[in-house]
Amino acid sequence: MQPAPFESTTAIRFGHCDPAGIVFYPRYFEMINALVEDWFEQGLGISFHELHTVRGVGTPTATINTDFRRPSRWNDTIRQRLTVRQIGSASFDAEVTLSGAEDDLRVRARLTIVTVDLATIRPRSLPEDLRAAMQRFLIPEPAPLS
Repeated sequence: MQPAPFESTTAIRFGHCDPAGIVFYPRYFEMINALVEDWFEQGLGISFHELHTVRGVGTPTATINTDFRRPSRWNDTIRQRLTVRQIGSASFDAEVTLSGAEDDLRVRARLTIVTVDLATIRPRSLPEDLRAAMQRFLIPEPAPLS
């Protein structure tokens, strides 16, 4: 099977919006976090709850670089895509895109998520079962043209 992004949709709700009727930008970070949680459960086969409480593995976001391209409005349906770009020993890089109905890009974010031992809050190796499951979503970025 060819690697592919994890995809889902979400509705823009009244609570996502500011008085101008567009998404208040911090709400996008909440949507991105919810997408990552859904990806762990639906895409990788392990819930955040199990990972954190049973296995003692945390997944904090170490970096997030975000481009806000176009506004989203109340009642829009947003298509969310998560693509793994690189897998390291204790972290992975992912790209998240949020697009409208006409495939118009609204937000693009690049995340580095680290795996930590929750008892020590120190980096730990990415669990092998997660590393293996992530391969289905790994699409490295093409090399830049020179």
